[in-house]
Amino acid sequence: MTKELRNDILICALVVSLAVHVGAMFWAKPKVMTTVAAGAARIARRGPMSVSKATARPDPVKIDIIKDVAAEKSAPEVAATVSAAPAADDGKPPAAAEVKLPEPSAPDVLSRIVPEDLTVPMPAAERDVPAPKEFVRMVSDSVAIANPGAADVFALSPLADLPSAPAFDAPDFVAAGPADGPASRIGAAAKADDRKSKKEEEKFEPAPEVMPEVDEKVVEQEKAAVKELVDAEDANELANHVSTAIAAVKEGDWTYFRLRISPQKSLKVVPKDVVVLIDASGSIGKDRMKSIRAAAKGILRSATNSGDRFNLVAFRDRFSYAFRNWRECTVESFAESDRWLDSVAAHGRTDVFSTIASVLTLPRDPTRPLIALVVTDGDANAGVSDTAEIISKFTALNDGLVSVYMYGVKSSANRELIDVLTRGNRGESFIFDGWRWSAGEGIEGLSERFRDPVLSDIRIVFSSASKAEAFPRRLKNLYRDGVLEVAGRVPAGVDEVAFSLKGLNGSNAYEGFFRLKLDAAEPDQKATTAWREEQAIDARLR
Repeated sequence: MTKELRNDILICALVVSLAVHVGAMFWAKPKVMTTVAAGAARIARRGPMSVSKATARPDPVKIDIIKDVAAEKSAPEVAATVSAAPAADDGKPPAAAEVKLPEPSAPDVLSRIVPEDLTVPMPAAERDVPAPKEFVRMVSDSVAIANPGAADVFALSPLADLPSAPAFDAPDFVAAGPADGPASRIGAAAKADDRKSKKEEEKFEPAPEVMPEVDEKVVEQEKAAVKELVDAEDANELANHVSTAIAAVKEGDWTYFRLRISPQKSLKVVPKDVVVLIDASGSIGKDRMKSIRAAAKGILRSATNSGDRFNLVAFRDRFSYAFRNWRECTVESFAESDRWLDSVAAHGRTDVFSTIASVLTLPRDPTRPLIALVVTDGDANAGVSDTAEIISKFTALNDGLVSVYMYGVKSSANRELIDVLTRGNRGESFIFDGWRWSAGEGIEGLSERFRDPVLSDIRIVFSSASKAEAFPRRLKNLYRDGVLEVAGRVPAGVDEVAFSLKGLNGSNAYEGFFRLKLDAAEPDQKATTAWREEQAIDARLR
């Protein structure tokens, strides 16, 4: 018997008990209540108490008549076979008082094992960064419907081809003059200016609207545009903007460690794009949907900052976007989204994979983190339904391009899908365990985790000398007051962990090289368990 069924039985028992007591009161009252007349021992019966009907209170979310409009289109088909993610060659309301989010589990971090014969060049400004004397306590393990009245009803249409990826010419040479003479230097400078100008002309531009289907060619162009920004040669020094700490424990032939990275105030919050995907299938139910709609209206206002953009999606076995393009966070846009949300009703089946994959039809500006918040029970009963297949196919297709956060609306939600998929795609998850009519109360708390990004698209590469095996492979974004965690191990005898770290703050690239001494690390008996857990999750992602 599920918890939800037990709750329903308890409610029914309380209602029956109340009805019996009220009935008994009406039956006994005329026989018990009396009046005594002065000067006589006469007993008169009193008439029964009358009960008036209470005035109905207004519904906080007005849904007198839900006119649910059919979805605009079927979920986009993605190739049946998606190649495995390539190895990261770049290192790459206030909620009710009782609703409390767990401390985040080990955040997603992109890491890889560098072959021993591959050395990592150190920047000229390299310097040793001593490990802190105090190690902060490690975080505990825990963790469309289109509105027919709206002016901007989403109607998909073919888009013009996007610009092709930049092409790089072979170097040119000066025809005359000494190799190191003035003519050569002037000619080289002129050619460099020409190449820079050409590169600016061929700069990647995001599509202006949501694409009609997932185009893997465009997705690859978006990934390349992000990588180009991250790998900029004029990157800012990162060591002055983040703090690092390490804790370790020796076990057998290995030293296990947990690495923590936190931002300093010098990193400014950057604008982001947020899309909220709402499961509107029959398994959600009327009560949960009502709570989810109210919560979605709230987070659009509380989880966004000035300069952010947003969109909304309702999904079943088909899906529909509220708007054909990103919307700025304005009073008018919020009012439109409220009307759209009021039209969403729960019915039908659920295609989780195709809907999550549809976030890749949204234009991805490489200078803005793109965050998808999926509100669902994870019950995939249409399209790709196998949990392992959904996780591996989407992770390979996304490859860290979109940060995925998932909110499970009930205790019986698919925890494996929700937890593993988010940890492999730069995100976090939360499962709500409470009354169904309060199912949306924890959404705002989860959204606070991604409200203020300061460093996105983070890549980490350990030096070959460290011989480190570290997980997870993809770092989630770094947020104001947030922490990144990496669980790793090195062979016994290795005395330090050295790594390079890259990321974006808007259009500005940051890069730093760090060395942390293991003999100065704080002891951490949980490091071994953390590494094994992250390794197991990494295996399920593949």
